[in-house]
Amino acid sequence: MKTYEMIKELFDSCHGKSNSTVEEIETDNLDEYMKKYITKVSEYSKVELDDGSVCYEVVTSGLKSKYTFTEI
Repeated sequence: MKTYEMIKELFDSCHGKSNSTVEEIETDNLDEYMKKYITKVSEYSKVELDDGSVCYEVVTSGLKSKYTFTEI
């Protein structure tokens, strides 16, 4: 299993500010891990960044969240 630092940002659509949390997770498959955050009504994109991090941007019912994973 790989260990990642996950930065989870939830964006407030009224004020444009984000609320961020950081946690350490273990998974072999980020797509499988993200299934708990991506529902049937969600729209999302996945981007692999130049530094090796993986970023998912998810919009569900108008609420935007961003999950950035960096392998530790």
